[in-house]
Amino acid sequence: MTEKERILRVLRNIPVDRAPVICPGGMMTMACREVMVQTGCSWPGVHRDAKKMAELSIAMYRETGLENLGIPFCMTVEAEALGGEVEDGDETTSPSMVKYPLKSVRQWTTLKKLDPHKDGRLPAILECTSILSQRCPDTPVIGNLVGPLSLATSLIDATALYKALRQEPGEVHGLLAFLTENCSRYGDALIEHGADIIVISDPSATGEILGPKLFREFVLPYLNNMIDCIHTLGKPVIVHICGNVGSTYEPLTKLTSECISVDALVNIKEARSVIPGKKLMGNVSTLLLQNGPVSRIQTVSKNLLDFGVDILAPACGLSATTPVRHIKAMTEIAKGK
Repeated sequence: MTEKERILRVLRNIPVDRAPVICPGGMMTMACREVMVQTGCSWPGVHRDAKKMAELSIAMYRETGLENLGIPFCMTVEAEALGGEVEDGDETTSPSMVKYPLKSVRQWTTLKKLDPHKDGRLPAILECTSILSQRCPDTPVIGNLVGPLSLATSLIDATALYKALRQEPGEVHGLLAFLTENCSRYGDALIEHGADIIVISDPSATGEILGPKLFREFVLPYLNNMIDCIHTLGKPVIVHICGNVGSTYEPLTKLTSECISVDALVNIKEARSVIPGKKLMGNVSTLLLQNGPVSRIQTVSKNLLDFGVDILAPACGLSATTPVRHIKAMTEIAKGK
């Protein structure tokens, strides 16, 4: 069974020999400085270079035992393509927003539609996706999208956006509908260039901030719209939500994605009982992966597999200072080594 076959079978609810172990990329960053030094493909240069991005992704796959290829190495590509200004960071700091294109939610009508083949870094991501798909046909290539609400917080100050949820809900709905349409178009392009699975990361949609009512109104319909568009192209979807999702367990059952990825705060056994019918991914603490020790990483990974996690993965994005041996401690447990 190839790595691609294994994870696709899991997401399609077909029996497999064991759980896959992955790190999707995007917000859930799949890169560490140790591998950058080995390859000479380092941040920040790789962020805008499709070939170097592919080399780093393939090297991470080979050195760590992770069973996928995941790019990019941040969650700023859509926001930059929509007019935001980005600082590319350094060898251990991923790109971040430094200037929002919107000062108020009412200005969303000034945003231009995304052209994935022309705008910002999107063409480089598409080219890299093609390279990975061609060079590693038996390994799943994961395309990454930012969820509409989280993307909105990269276009306007988050505090202003959260206030607008209650004060100007109509304008927020207009913005989210626009972003959903444009993110879906980018997702289509990723699939056309070889992405096997799409991961949508929506960290700002955490129930700790929104609660179930606002989640149902401002997150669920837009995520499901994106998921359904991806499903029309025959590809499965994983949705990642940060933080403690306990308050949003009920609306999470309404997500149409095949799988939900959860943070380290979430008890997998509890989530399994209250979100039936969904595959669960996670949730090895990224602080543990960064700091160790190896024995604790192994114990936590084994416990998660025993608790029934369907896909073993870091709980969030890897720190670039995470040692390769710590990542291998997780992947080798999944592979029974």
